[in-house]
Amino acid sequence: MATINISISAGEITGQVLLNALMSWPLFWVVAMLMEHFIAGPFAEFICKKFGGQTDGFNARILFRIVFTVLGMSFIMSWLELIYGELVSTGTVTTQVFTDFLLSWPRNFFLAFWIEILIAQPIARASMKALHNRKERAEIVEFVPNEAELSKNYLIDDATVLRNLKNKRKK
Repeated sequence: MATINISISAGEITGQVLLNALMSWPLFWVVAMLMEHFIAGPFAEFICKKFGGQTDGFNARILFRIVFTVLGMSFIMSWLELIYGELVSTGTVTTQVFTDFLLSWPRNFFLAFWIEILIAQPIARASMKALHNRKERAEIVEFVPNEAELSKNYLIDDATVLRNLKNKRKK
């Protein structure tokens, strides 16, 4: 999306515009991570708590979170990418950014939403599932009872054990 927005702001797609867009990817990646952590993520969490109920299922909560995170991130990043694109291409920022934003933000939201739903979330869930499965396998320890454990009778309850102890003390 950064390349598309920078190209729109520049008004053309040339080798120099593509090179500037490519060189800006690391910068926008870091900015996007910071914006998601400090602005869009807390915003999405607040809105999800406001509109989500206790009876909502896991999938509904995830979908709400995705929608509101993508909403915030596409809004913020559309502005930043358009301003950056105009600065790189013309050296100044004009009011053209506002009209470009009205066209680019809905497109960015739509693209980011479907990329998140169809590509990013399934990959993230699969990797988290694999990570949790690996952790669970590492935590499983086989129980091998020793002789003291084997001599215990696990079929009696605590009251019986206490009664037996009292009877032993009396003798």
